[in-house]
Amino acid sequence: MKTNEVPQDGSILEKSEVRDVCYAVDENGEYKQVISVGWDPKNDAINYAWQTINEECEEIKKEIIAGKKSPLALHIHRLVMTPEILAGYSGFTKHQIKKWCKAKHFNKLSESELEILARALNIEVKQLVSID
Repeated sequence: MKTNEVPQDGSILEKSEVRDVCYAVDENGEYKQVISVGWDPKNDAINYAWQTINEECEEIKKEIIAGKKSPLALHIHRLVMTPEILAGYSGFTKHQIKKWCKAKHFNKLSESELEILARALNIEVKQLVSID
Protein backbone atom coordinates (compact mmCIF):
# COMPACT_ATOMS: atom_id res chain seq x y z
CA MET A 1 0.00 0.00 0.00
CA LYS A 2 1.20 3.53 -0.69
CA THR A 3 1.49 6.18 2.02
CA ASN A 4 -1.51 8.09 0.67
CA GLU A 5 -3.62 4.91 0.76
CA VAL A 6 -3.23 4.20 4.49
CA PRO A 7 -6.78 3.92 5.93
CA GLN A 8 -8.04 6.81 8.02
CA ASP A 9 -11.51 5.53 9.01
CA GLY A 10 -11.38 6.81 12.56
CA SER A 11 -14.60 5.87 14.29
CA ILE A 12 -12.72 4.41 17.28
CA LEU A 13 -9.10 5.51 17.38
CA GLU A 14 -9.90 9.03 16.22
CA LYS A 15 -11.47 9.73 19.63
CA SER A 16 -8.47 8.49 21.61
CA GLU A 17 -4.78 9.16 21.83
CA VAL A 18 -4.06 5.69 20.44
CA ARG A 19 -2.98 5.45 16.83
CA ASP A 20 -2.01 2.60 14.55
CA VAL A 21 1.35 2.54 12.88
CA CYS A 22 1.16 1.14 9.38
CA TYR A 23 4.00 0.53 6.97
CA ALA A 24 3.50 1.85 3.48
CA VAL A 25 5.61 2.55 0.44
CA ASP A 26 6.49 6.19 -0.23
CA GLU A 27 7.05 7.86 -3.60
CA ASN A 28 10.67 6.60 -3.60
CA GLY A 29 9.60 2.98 -3.15
CA GLU A 30 10.84 2.85 0.46
CA TYR A 31 8.85 1.60 3.43
CA LYS A 32 7.80 4.32 5.86
CA GLN A 33 5.80 4.38 9.04
CA VAL A 34 2.44 6.10 8.55
CA ILE A 35 0.06 6.92 11.38
CA SER A 36 -3.53 5.74 10.91
CA VAL A 37 -6.63 6.44 12.98
CA GLY A 38 -8.00 3.04 12.00
CA TRP A 39 -9.93 1.35 9.27
CA ASP A 40 -13.43 -0.06 9.11
CA PRO A 41 -12.66 -3.81 9.37
CA LYS A 42 -10.46 -3.23 12.41
CA ASN A 43 -13.05 -0.89 13.95
CA ASP A 44 -15.72 -3.57 13.46
CA ALA A 45 -13.50 -6.16 15.15
CA ILE A 46 -12.81 -3.83 18.10
CA ASN A 47 -16.52 -3.05 18.48
CA TYR A 48 -17.36 -6.76 18.41
CA ALA A 49 -14.70 -7.53 21.02
CA TRP A 50 -16.01 -4.81 23.39
CA GLN A 51 -19.58 -5.97 22.85
CA THR A 52 -18.54 -9.50 23.84
CA ILE A 53 -16.64 -8.24 26.91
CA ASN A 54 -19.66 -6.20 28.01
CA GLU A 55 -21.98 -9.20 27.60
CA GLU A 56 -19.59 -11.33 29.67
CA CYS A 57 -19.49 -8.60 32.31
CA GLU A 58 -23.27 -8.77 32.59
CA GLU A 59 -23.00 -12.51 33.27
CA ILE A 60 -20.34 -11.88 35.92
CA LYS A 61 -22.64 -9.30 37.55
CA LYS A 62 -25.33 -12.00 37.86
CA GLU A 63 -22.82 -14.27 39.59
CA ILE A 64 -21.85 -11.44 41.95
CA ILE A 65 -25.48 -10.84 42.85
CA ALA A 66 -25.84 -14.60 43.45
CA GLY A 67 -22.88 -14.42 45.86
CA LYS A 68 -20.58 -16.63 43.79
CA LYS A 69 -18.10 -14.03 42.55
CA SER A 70 -16.75 -10.75 43.84
CA PRO A 71 -16.67 -7.32 42.21
CA LEU A 72 -12.93 -7.89 41.73
CA ALA A 73 -13.73 -10.54 39.10
CA LEU A 74 -15.85 -8.02 37.24
CA HIS A 75 -13.21 -5.29 37.28
CA ILE A 76 -10.47 -7.65 36.13
CA HIS A 77 -12.63 -8.76 33.21
CA ARG A 78 -13.92 -5.33 32.24
CA LEU A 79 -10.36 -3.97 32.17
CA VAL A 80 -9.26 -6.90 30.00
CA MET A 81 -6.83 -8.17 32.61
CA THR A 82 -6.00 -11.54 34.11
CA PRO A 83 -5.20 -12.46 37.69
CA GLU A 84 -1.56 -12.76 36.60
CA ILE A 85 -1.51 -9.21 35.26
CA LEU A 86 -3.18 -7.79 38.37
CA ALA A 87 -0.76 -9.73 40.56
CA GLY A 88 2.10 -8.06 38.72
CA TYR A 89 0.64 -4.59 39.24
CA SER A 90 -0.44 -5.09 42.84
CA GLY A 91 2.33 -7.18 44.36
CA PHE A 92 -0.13 -9.84 45.48
CA THR A 93 0.20 -13.38 44.20
CA LYS A 94 -1.85 -14.82 41.36
CA HIS A 95 -3.31 -17.29 43.86
CA GLN A 96 -4.50 -14.46 46.14
CA ILE A 97 -6.11 -12.59 43.25
CA LYS A 98 -7.93 -15.73 42.07
CA LYS A 99 -9.10 -16.43 45.62
CA TRP A 100 -10.39 -12.86 46.03
CA CYS A 101 -12.48 -13.23 42.88
CA LYS A 102 -14.77 -15.34 45.07
CA ALA A 103 -17.19 -13.34 47.22
CA LYS A 104 -16.51 -15.16 50.49
CA HIS A 105 -12.79 -14.30 50.35
CA PHE A 106 -13.15 -10.80 48.88
CA ASN A 107 -15.44 -9.78 51.74
CA LYS A 108 -12.61 -10.46 54.21
CA LEU A 109 -10.12 -8.07 52.59
CA SER A 110 -8.74 -5.28 54.74
CA GLU A 111 -9.06 -1.63 53.78
CA SER A 112 -5.35 -1.49 52.92
CA GLU A 113 -5.62 -4.53 50.65
CA LEU A 114 -8.61 -2.97 48.91
CA GLU A 115 -6.65 0.25 48.44
CA ILE A 116 -3.73 -1.61 46.87
CA LEU A 117 -6.06 -3.46 44.48
CA ALA A 118 -7.94 -0.29 43.58
CA ARG A 119 -4.70 1.56 42.89
CA ALA A 120 -3.47 -1.31 40.70
CA LEU A 121 -6.77 -1.22 38.77
CA ASN A 122 -6.63 2.58 38.57
CA ILE A 123 -10.03 2.95 40.23
CA GLU A 124 -11.34 4.12 43.61
CA VAL A 125 -12.03 1.65 46.42
CA LYS A 126 -15.69 2.69 46.26
CA GLN A 127 -15.80 1.53 42.63
CA LEU A 128 -13.84 -1.66 43.40
CA VAL A 129 -16.44 -2.88 45.88
CA SER A 130 -19.43 -2.13 43.64
CA ILE A 131 -20.74 -3.40 40.32
CA ASP A 132 -22.13 -0.12 38.99
